[in-house]
Amino acid sequence: MIKACFHFEEDTQKITGVEISGHAEMAEYGYDIVCASVRANVENGITSFEIDEDDPLKSTQAQAIVNTLYIAMVGLEDEYEDYIEVTITED
Repeated sequence: MIKACFHFEEDTQKITGVEISGHAEMAEYGYDIVCASVRANVENGITSFEIDEDDPLKSTQAQAIVNTLYIAMVGLEDEYEDYIEVTITED
């Protein structure tokens, strides 16, 4: 099972961290659509990700990217609940 944990800042509800681990094991290697979807979403986020606390625009864009990743992971969990689990922790 893939486990995706999103860390939220309690006061602002901003995502402060993401941990994703595991394997869906829905199908054999190369044919697992859940793993492929998680990987595509994570890689898309990582290649777009840039945080600059001194630049409010970049900080806002980074937050939008991790929010999009969160929405994608929750959507996958809704469709494939036997293969992915999304949890939230508040810091």
